[in-house]
Amino acid sequence: MNKLNRKVLYLQASGQRKWVLGEEHSSVATSLKILAGLYYYQGRYDQAEELLVEALEERKLLLKEKHFSVARTLKKLAGLYYYQGCYDHDQGEELLVEALGQRKRLLGEEHPFVPTSLMKLAGLYYYQGRYDQAEELLVEALGERKRLLGEEHPSVVTSLNNLASLYDSQGHHDQAEPLYLQALEVFQHLLDTYPEY
Repeated sequence: MNKLNRKVLYLQASGQRKWVLGEEHSSVATSLKILAGLYYYQGRYDQAEELLVEALEERKLLLKEKHFSVARTLKKLAGLYYYQGCYDHDQGEELLVEALGQRKRLLGEEHPFVPTSLMKLAGLYYYQGRYDQAEELLVEALGERKRLLGEEHPSVVTSLNNLASLYDSQGHHDQAEPLYLQALEVFQHLLDTYPEY
């Protein structure tokens, strides 16, 4: 199925959901979010942003602020800004901070998605040149992942690598090297113990 046919089907589904379920139904926001994803992959960022903002407003109105779908839509919109290279976009930071807060409230501080949100915000700070803030969040995410997932988890490898990359990019090679080596050691152990089929 080509992109044009897919777009037509998404538009039809969105229109039918509005007609059958009414304008104020959470499924309508889901259709908007899916269509925004299609526009994003087509490089039509303005249209994707417009639909994500509308989906976010709908979800906040219908589901209230304290719902996981609101947090996911916040993250999606922040991701759109981030991947366009809009690192100085104040709203992108606000959305990531809000999504992090939502995840903590809805899932609890002990959920593995919380460190993932910390890392996304750290990435934004890194690209903004706010290295101290990025480092603080990366160290926190690494500690949380080790505590929640164990020392030998692929997400821990990612956290080690990200923190090492931050140090490396600033010329702090003496801090980066042990983290890279630790990440490599854990990764090698994971490969050695991975079941073969």
